[in-house]
Formats: sequence, structure tokens, C-alpha cells
Amino acid sequence: MPPIVGNIIAVALIVLVVGLAVRSLWRSHKKGGGCSCGGDCGSCGGSCHCGK
Repeated sequence: MPPIVGNIIAVALIVLVVGLAVRSLWRSHKKGGGCSCGGDCGSCGGSCHCGK
């Protein structure tokens, strides 16, 4: 197997792993997982913009 094929496979795997991580973070954010106030903006004065 030529070295270039090995490099392409390695880069493709890295791109796949990074893509899955970004997708997981995005889904968590869309579900309100990125809120520091636990999803209740009333408890933090509405400054965290939960669920928006």
C-alpha cells in the first residue's frame, strides 16, 4: 500500500472523529446542555439564554 493511501485513511478517520464530536456538542447545545444555570434562566437572571 502506497504511503499516500495510509495518510488519506488516517486523515479521514481524524475528520470522522472530529465530526462526530462536533455533532455531539451541537446536539447537546440544542437540547440546552450548554446552560450554566441548569436550564432555568429564572435562577440566573436570564443572562444565560438557555434553550435559545
